[in-house]
Amino acid sequence: MQYSNETMRLLYERASCRTFKDVAIPNDVLKEIIEAGCHAATGGNLQPYSIIKITSDEKKDQLVNVCGMQNIVKKAPVNLLFCIDWRRTKKWAESNDAPYTALNSYRHFWIAFQDTIIAAQNICTAADALGLGSVYIGTVESCFMELKDLCEIPEGVFPVVLLSLGYPTVYPEPRKKLGYDAIVHDEVYNDPSIDTINTYMSDKYDNKTFPLSDKNLETLLEVSKDVGGDDYAKKLVTNSKDRGYINMAQRYFALHYSANWACTGNKEFLDALRAYGFTWVDGEDMLMK
Repeated sequence: MQYSNETMRLLYERASCRTFKDVAIPNDVLKEIIEAGCHAATGGNLQPYSIIKITSDEKKDQLVNVCGMQNIVKKAPVNLLFCIDWRRTKKWAESNDAPYTALNSYRHFWIAFQDTIIAAQNICTAADALGLGSVYIGTVESCFMELKDLCEIPEGVFPVVLLSLGYPTVYPEPRKKLGYDAIVHDEVYNDPSIDTINTYMSDKYDNKTFPLSDKNLETLLEVSKDVGGDDYAKKLVTNSKDRGYINMAQRYFALHYSANWACTGNKEFLDALRAYGFTWVDGEDMLMK
């Protein structure tokens, strides 16, 4: 494929790298990469995020053994934990006699979450540009309280995502993506037909299917039963047997990102936000009356 320039090539060919050489990232290289994240777009130029840099074997072992993260984290020379950080601006505001409510405001949280992810993606692209590879570790969402203790994270700071960085053993081929026609809607949302969606997704995944093994069917039945009850589960299993395979949608939402498991932990998430000092989750306006 022909690209307009090197930046476009990097963006099109970016892929998650899960194997790294046992080679340290030079401090000047790492600093340049992180500075690229510091120059990312941010609401009001407030930069409401911080990055906890993790390089020690001890801390990486704890991320895996205490937080249950993937073993990739141990192999990566550097792991960057991106956090929303309203603590820094709170101290700044209070020390300068400015009223401050960011911890009480979902609006501030919403914008800060976006800003944090944008900074992370800038760093991801910068790493690619300097010959490194990276992979996002999304399981931060399963260990908020463990990370709070492990990284000594105070109130007003909240972990969002981990990015593992290193020099790739082999840079992976980019995975096939949905393209312009599937993603872009002109002026209004144009609700696509089921046939159109299935065509897009089948093309993206090259019509890949999975076998009707006893294990796959048992998992499909169990997950579907939790989600929609006995009749619903039996219907999905029967349809799969009639087709003769497990399809990609079932692989994602039954076998991999199990739909029943995905609905657990909602209360724990809200409790974690409270523990980190984000009081807006209780749904009340916190201004004086």
